[in-house]
Amino acid sequence: MKMKKIISLGLVLAMVLATTACGGGSTTLEGDSAESTAAAEGTESADGSVSTDGVTISILNTKAGMEKFFEPAFEEYKEKTGVTIEMTSISEGDSPYEAIQKKYAAGDAPTLAIMDCNDIVALAEEKALPLDDEKWVADGGDQYGVKVNGTLYGFPFSLEGRGLLFNRTAIENALGRPFDETAVKTLSDFTAICDELVASGMEKPVVISKEDWSLGAHFLGLMYEEQDGTAEGADAFIASLKDGSQQLIDNDRFNSLFDTFDTLMKYNINGKDPLAADYDMDNAYFAEGDVAFWFNGNWVWEVVSGFADEDTEFGMMPVVQDTENDAFNTMVNAVGSKQIMIDKNAAPEQIQAAKDFLNWLVYDETAQDIIANQVVAVPCFNTFNAADDNKLGQALKAYADTGKTFDQYNGLPGDHWSACGAAVQKYLGGKTDRAGLATELQEYWQAQE
Repeated sequence: MKMKKIISLGLVLAMVLATTACGGGSTTLEGDSAESTAAAEGTESADGSVSTDGVTISILNTKAGMEKFFEPAFEEYKEKTGVTIEMTSISEGDSPYEAIQKKYAAGDAPTLAIMDCNDIVALAEEKALPLDDEKWVADGGDQYGVKVNGTLYGFPFSLEGRGLLFNRTAIENALGRPFDETAVKTLSDFTAICDELVASGMEKPVVISKEDWSLGAHFLGLMYEEQDGTAEGADAFIASLKDGSQQLIDNDRFNSLFDTFDTLMKYNINGKDPLAADYDMDNAYFAEGDVAFWFNGNWVWEVVSGFADEDTEFGMMPVVQDTENDAFNTMVNAVGSKQIMIDKNAAPEQIQAAKDFLNWLVYDETAQDIIANQVVAVPCFNTFNAADDNKLGQALKAYADTGKTFDQYNGLPGDHWSACGAAVQKYLGGKTDRAGLATELQEYWQAQE
C-alpha cells in the first residue's frame, strides 16, 4: 500500500466531531447602505419596515478555520448592504455551549451563533428567534434545521451524513464490472459482494474503526434513529430501556444492526487485532483501495482525498440489514451538523440584518462558493451543491436531494459515546457476546436519571 501523506488524528477528530474549538480572536468586516441589499446577487432584501443602514451584527463562530474564508466576502458584503459583521471564534478548549454562555454572562450576546444541534435545542426557547417564516425554509431549511416543539430555531449550515462509504474504483477493478450500489438492498446482497471481492483477491474488503465516537455515537446511534425514524420513537425506545419494559436483546433493530456489524467484523482488515487499529491507516486503506467499504461519514473527505488518486471514485450507501421491507435499507442518516441561531433579544435592526445575512448564505453565489468550495461543507439547501471534487459530499447530497435521508437523534447524554462506545469496543474485540453487550447498554440507560 502506497502512502501519499499522513494527516494527524487530531485533524480527523476535529472534522468528525464537528465541535472543534479554534483560537480566539475577532475579525471586524465593514461595508454600505441597507437599501443596496437588493444589489447583492441572489440576496433577499430587507422588507423596508426596519432599516439596517449602518448596523453592526456579530457572529460567534464555532466551526474551526471558517473565518478566514469569509473575511474578504464580508468586506464586499458591507459595500453592498451597509452592514458591518464582527466574527469571533471560540477560544481553544471551549465547547460551543460554554462559549455562548460566557457571552451571555458578560452581557455580550452575539447576534448570530454557529452552534451544534444539541446546543440549539438547549437554548432555543429562551434565547433563539423562531425562523419558520424565512424564505430559505422551503429550500431545505425545514428538513435539516433544528426544531423544538415544532418551531424552527436553527438555520442548517452544513450537512453531514453517515453510512457505508465505498471505494467504487477499487470494487470495479476487483470485480471487472460496474458496481451499482442500489442493487445492494439487503445484508445478504452485501455479503455476496464481499465474498466476490475476497474471491477476486481483496482478502479483507471492510475496515472498522475502533474509536468510541464511531462505535458509540455513529453506529449505535442508528439503533435509536431507526426504531421508527423519529425523535419521538427514539425517546419512547429509550424510556422503555430505562423502565425495563423493553429488553434490548429482544429488540429487532438492535439485532438487525448487529447482524450487519457481525458481517463487517467478518471482513474487517483490522480483524486480527481490531482494538489496535489506527485511524490514519483506516483512511489510507480505504482511499487507496486496500478495502472497499468503511462505516463512516462524508466528513472524512478532506483526509481521504489526500491519500487517493484524483480519478478514484467514491460513494456512500445505506447500512443495509436483513429486515423485510425496510425503508432504512435505502436511506442514509443526515443532519445539519452546524446550525445558526439568531438572538431573539437583539435590536430589531440587528435581527433584520441577521435574517438578510442568512438569505445571503443560501442564495448568493459568492456565499455558495465559500461554503462548498472553500469551507468544503455540504450545503443543506437545494439552491446549490457540494463541490465537484468533494465526491463523498456529492454522494450524500444526492440522497438528500431525493429525500433518502433520515434524521440524527439529538437526545443522547453527553457520556453516551464514551460509555456505550466502550461497550461496543468490547464486542468488537471479542471480549463479550451480544447478550453481554445488550445487558451493558441496558444497564447504562437504567442508571440514567
